Amino acid sequence: MSTPVATAPPTVIVDVTGRVPIDGPHHIATWVFPPPTPLAGPVPLLFCLPGGSYTKAYWHLDVPGRTGYSFAEHLAAQGMLVIAVDHLATGESSRYPRAAELTPDVVAAANNTALSDLVERAEKGLLLPGLGPVDVGPVIGVGHSMGAMLAVFQQSLHGSFDAIAPLGYGTVAPFAAYLAGDDRTRIPSLESIMVPARAGAYDEPFKSDRANPVIRRHFYWEDVPADVIAADDLTSTHLPGVTGPLSIVPFITSDHAGRVRCPVFIGLGERDSTPNHHDEARAYSSSDDITLFRLPRSGHCHNTAGTRHQLWDRLARWVRALPATTAVTSST
Repeated sequence: MSTPVATAPPTVIVDVTGRVPIDGPHHIATWVFPPPTPLAGPVPLLFCLPGGSYTKAYWHLDVPGRTGYSFAEHLAAQGMLVIAVDHLATGESSRYPRAAELTPDVVAAANNTALSDLVERAEKGLLLPGLGPVDVGPVIGVGHSMGAMLAVFQQSLHGSFDAIAPLGYGTVAPFAAYLAGDDRTRIPSLESIMVPARAGAYDEPFKSDRANPVIRRHFYWEDVPADVIAADDLTSTHLPGVTGPLSIVPFITSDHAGRVRCPVFIGLGERDSTPNHHDEARAYSSSDDITLFRLPRSGHCHNTAGTRHQLWDRLARWVRALPATTAVTSST
């Protein structure tokens, strides 16, 4: 009996040409996961941003012979509209030759433009064939690792979201601390990345080395099956210019996190990109509504953990408790 071939989710492309602060034609590729049945009343929209080296497939991991590894399908089944994003220069989104110009604020601006278009299409019934108009709200920026950094930047600079869920991201001392070990001189700074970048050091598309034993241990708890890790490896993509390296600079997000006023759901694995899980709440000093959830027996990549559904279901309960407001439509 042959193994069924997985069907790719519906792809929606957003043309952001002329609406991002870099030259040339550009587009953002997304996957859209609608609720399985039409729902009365506002539908939460989760705008899901992957981390460095990942495509939108981080949110919909296809593991041959296994089920239950799709964050997007799991949350859509709970009545939410889930949109997974490929950042500029990653996955199926458009490329750009100058890495130094693909900074977090530029990538966040492109994502903000894409989100505005997608919300408008959803509300007009133009997002997917047969979906019909969607009463969107609230809009939640869900980011993992580098994607969490970008969600924070996007909220600080554009006020895109009604709430944000930064997952697997340490504002105090992110993944750089693990790579550096005891050698603190190896922790990158803004200058150590941008100076060579301006000279073209990162212009050739590049990927991170997920096979590095330090990264392997950081990403996955010891009980994650080898075939799940192998499937996860297949999602590897180029980093979005300097945004990838900059995401592991300690405190690079601090100012932006401090400006976030909306509700914040901080999700971290038991072993993750922070020296102290509870320190992360301090970063969001302007928010009056902060939730911290620590996922047991999980490394940095929560969506591969055996306990992943605990995080997904806790996040779903948090989303359902949010007011049914829509930041995107109210600000445009």
